[in-house]
Amino acid sequence: MTSTPLNAALAAETKANPPKPVEVVRLEYAPLKYVVSKVSLDFKLYTGRTLVESVLTVTDYDLQKGESDVGGEDGLVLDGEEATVKLLELSVDGCEGALVADVDYILKPGKLIIKGDTLRRGASSNETVMVVRTTVEIVPEDNTQLSGLYKSGDMYCTQCEAEGFRRITYYPDRPDVMATFEQVRVEANAKDFPVLLSNGNLVKEGTCEGGTNGDTRKFAVWSDPFPKPSYLFALVAGDLGCLEDSFTTMSGRNVALRFYSEHKNVSKLSYAVESLKRAMKWDEDTFGLEYDLDLFNVVAVESFNMGAMENKSLNVFNTSCVLADPKTSSDANYFRVEGIIGHEYFHNWTGNRVTCRDWFQLTLKEGLTVFRDQQFSGQINNCAAVTRISNVLTVRGMQFKEDAGPMSHPIRPDAYIAMDNFYTATVYRKGAEVIRMYDTILGTGGFRKGMDLYFKRHDGSAVTCDDFLAAMADANDTDLSQFSRWYSTSGTPTVTYVSSFDEEKGLFVIGLSQTSRSDEPLFIPVALGLLDKETGEE
Repeated sequence: MTSTPLNAALAAETKANPPKPVEVVRLEYAPLKYVVSKVSLDFKLYTGRTLVESVLTVTDYDLQKGESDVGGEDGLVLDGEEATVKLLELSVDGCEGALVADVDYILKPGKLIIKGDTLRRGASSNETVMVVRTTVEIVPEDNTQLSGLYKSGDMYCTQCEAEGFRRITYYPDRPDVMATFEQVRVEANAKDFPVLLSNGNLVKEGTCEGGTNGDTRKFAVWSDPFPKPSYLFALVAGDLGCLEDSFTTMSGRNVALRFYSEHKNVSKLSYAVESLKRAMKWDEDTFGLEYDLDLFNVVAVESFNMGAMENKSLNVFNTSCVLADPKTSSDANYFRVEGIIGHEYFHNWTGNRVTCRDWFQLTLKEGLTVFRDQQFSGQINNCAAVTRISNVLTVRGMQFKEDAGPMSHPIRPDAYIAMDNFYTATVYRKGAEVIRMYDTILGTGGFRKGMDLYFKRHDGSAVTCDDFLAAMADANDTDLSQFSRWYSTSGTPTVTYVSSFDEEKGLFVIGLSQTSRSDEPLFIPVALGLLDKETGEE
């Protein structure tokens, strides 16, 4: 292992001369020439220093997808922040000797590119398999951005959405690269970190040597059989209490449910557990979507910097979103816990099994999942009307203001400099209203047919809003091309009506007109009902 990081000079250069922000444009999307299909990671957590070893199995995109040459960089493009990730070792299986900078690989600000010739040379000596290995050092204790792996209080935690994984190791940190994380090994001091969690199912755990002062260390090995993008990776290490339960799926499979939190908070987890079980049952009954692993972990800790995160099989929450106590919690608190638990669980299919091709498609997973959690909350508590009123008040109070101001943008933006700026009420709440219009136009049965086709076509893939619209249209043999304008139109449209009633003919006539920022009319479904003034009946 080199004493001087391979990217040390680059880190010093970018610190002295930070690169200028670069605008990312939706229409300039292009797939990578090489992608990662399998991943193995090994984390060794020490105080003030964490080592991350990665083994990446690389696949030619053309061969994986069965498509013609996609062009682009002839090499494996890995993202990594040299300011936080020290590259200690780099090798390609089958290539003898140390790789040579600028010959075998190139380091650029935020990038490590393994040249295509290097990959192919290694594959020729390694039974045609391309394997890249790296060892990096990071310092979670110094990670004040709380993006990637960081230490807060007495525990380690990750937040990788949208682009935090590049602060952990070098990797193609974009949502269209879906890889199977075959093995994630986490090792830490056994006394301070008895709980070691990651995605998937627990393969094995035990103790090992390697402590700096002869301390006993603990390890846990996790495996996730479902391909996922790097933003869904999660790791938690700490001293946490646990509340356990189980759920039997519609196919009869028993799923272990484990909720972790600070020991003092475990007694306040019961309602969240019951909420999860209701959400799992509702998704089966409503959409036929069954949980797909043997274990579902939830971590709720005071030190988590986000509200909630849907990492595959390891949802992480701030305690404010999960804890409920009859002595101190109001009905609104209970309702909020149930909704948030449901939202993150529903992402298992709408966001995890089928994810976004790029971050411009964020509303594809968030708008759809907000709609799903709204339906769940209204139906499970038999208060659909009250829930709908609450949702509308939120849209009118938050999203309308956003759409009327300088930050107005479509639910699918066309460009960004920092993706974190687009986690907005527009993408989430207005996006959910667009999904609701599908349901209104097609009906509940038609919407379900569209969802079924969407999962049949795209399970295990990274797709676009256009793919979702196509599934809805094809499943119902309906032309929704006009409806697609909602994805590119900002602002709040206004619908104006005039009406008249002919008493002799008993004919009520209503005329509708609209104004919006779209150059062409938007498809706006309108539901009408006429009430008798005297009886109040329809």
